[in-house]
Amino acid sequence: MYVERIQLANYGPIVELDIFFPFEGESPKPILLVGENGSGKSIVLSHIVNGLLSAQHLLFPDTPEVEIGRVYKLRSNSYIRSGEEFYFSRVDFESDLHIGELRSRQAKNKYEEGPRGLSGTNGLALWKDMKLEDNDRFTTCLDSRNTEKIRRVYLRRCVLYFPPNRFEEPAWLNKDNLEAKARFTDADVAVGSTDRKVVNYSPLHKIKDWLFGVVYDRVALEIQTPNFQFPANDGRKQMVLPIFAGYSGDATNTYNAALSVVRAILREPSARFGIGNRRNRVISVESNAGQVVPNVFQMSSGETSLLNLFLSILRDYELSGGVFGRTEDIRGIVVVDEIDLHLHTVHQYEILPSLITMFPKVQFVITTHSPLFVLGMHEILGDSGVGLYQLPRGQEISHEEFSEFGSAYTYFAETGQFSEDIRKAVESSQRPLVIVEGKTDIKYIQKAAELLDLQGFLAEIQLLDGNGFGGLDKIYRHYNSKLSEVAPQKIILCYDCDKPNSDSKGMVYKRSLPKQEDHPLEKGIENLFSKVTLQNARDYKDAFIDVTSAHSKTEGGECLTVPEEWTINRNEKANLCSWLCENGTVEDFQHFRVVFDLLEEVLGLGSPKKARQAPGSSNSLPST
Repeated sequence: MYVERIQLANYGPIVELDIFFPFEGESPKPILLVGENGSGKSIVLSHIVNGLLSAQHLLFPDTPEVEIGRVYKLRSNSYIRSGEEFYFSRVDFESDLHIGELRSRQAKNKYEEGPRGLSGTNGLALWKDMKLEDNDRFTTCLDSRNTEKIRRVYLRRCVLYFPPNRFEEPAWLNKDNLEAKARFTDADVAVGSTDRKVVNYSPLHKIKDWLFGVVYDRVALEIQTPNFQFPANDGRKQMVLPIFAGYSGDATNTYNAALSVVRAILREPSARFGIGNRRNRVISVESNAGQVVPNVFQMSSGETSLLNLFLSILRDYELSGGVFGRTEDIRGIVVVDEIDLHLHTVHQYEILPSLITMFPKVQFVITTHSPLFVLGMHEILGDSGVGLYQLPRGQEISHEEFSEFGSAYTYFAETGQFSEDIRKAVESSQRPLVIVEGKTDIKYIQKAAELLDLQGFLAEIQLLDGNGFGGLDKIYRHYNSKLSEVAPQKIILCYDCDKPNSDSKGMVYKRSLPKQEDHPLEKGIENLFSKVTLQNARDYKDAFIDVTSAHSKTEGGECLTVPEEWTINRNEKANLCSWLCENGTVEDFQHFRVVFDLLEEVLGLGSPKKARQAPGSSNSLPST
């Protein structure tokens, strides 16, 4: 379901945008949308995704991704550009299908000649169709009048959207031992239902099961064993024996395509899949040199991100009813917001562009902040092979016009001031970085955001493990004013409560979490939990927390009473975190609100306090 054109006017930061999506013959060119934060990149994607979901809901009404009667993308006066009276949007898909909307600040009957600036625009037709008492007009061809036409362009196509807040659990997480293993699954084949999802937040588990099914079908159903006749030595004229001749069929084609994706990600041309026995049903990656990865779903976060994205294309195309011999045969649309999230520089510059070019008939619509990715795409396809558009105006640019960001990257990459991990994070930073003392801090903050309805605020920052307070000190020590001009976002070094800090230098801010006084736990982010919550954890597993009983001591000739003191057992810190995140309630995480208040004070992003008073709608427009 290819996009052919998108028009926006007075929508958020966008004054006027009109992009005709380029094609090379019948093959769509990759579309890269670049621009500063808040320039409208996610807004453009939201209109495309709204159309894709409308088509899916029409064809599969029994398994909607958006609640019946609701919409994915909110229509609201808040998206009308400041100082203007209306916004207009329209997305044209192939086969003359489209979706469009017009919204004015006031009802139609309040205007004598229509909103200022509307005359002469493509939104005028919608204005004429709007009822006098309304201020909103929505129109679409993606309805029952065109069911068969939609079926032709939607089925046997991959249709996927990967939002910026997609998240995968890390390989070391042992939430459920069985989750590391593949399982057989039954596809939903009822009329009006589908196992396909347009919006993909966390596809890892589904891909595991799907890949295992592909491997099983290949081995069990597509093994080729033709009979060959051999001369016999026992007096008979001949004997007939089956001979292994490889594999052939649809599952084999899918298997080979999945293998080509893995080989590209790992840069291992001899890579092949290995299957564990029924007691350890994992899919490993082997090579001529030995085992490369013991479990294909426990690669690095960047590798896993790429694996999920491109195996999702294969899986969704199969579920659509499509049959292919090579990846070049697959058709469809894949929309990715902030595609360079979690990706190392090598992944951005070399591997990701090469994977995209493996699917020439898939229309990739991508937002990015990465100069390396843009340069890598140019290296393979050239300027004429990629549609590169600068927002908010939507003008087409060349990769040379992206050189300012490229120069900033080059200067930053050549400095030796940051540790390697932190340097990589800042190179690809699209959002303000919040660097905390450890991995468990990140998990606690993410869980708190989920429980306290603050995920929208969390989506505007990037959390990073700074490897202890010493690591945070090192970052601050080696930062200088020149680098502050290169770093695209603010950086907050967030210390635990036992390391008081409040300082700033350039774009880096040192802050400490506030401390709960009269608390048995003096150190660590766990101080934000109440004594009752921590006692519940102790009741579950006594080893979580070490306790020093209240006692007396003599100091300077004076007898003092030392209160009971708790410390998190070093070996149980991760296990305690897992238990609290799995079993914790809103009340348990209540005091974590101070974390978001602290970030709001420094960054000025949104308002967690306001969000707590009036939570936003779940159907709100994705943030840019």
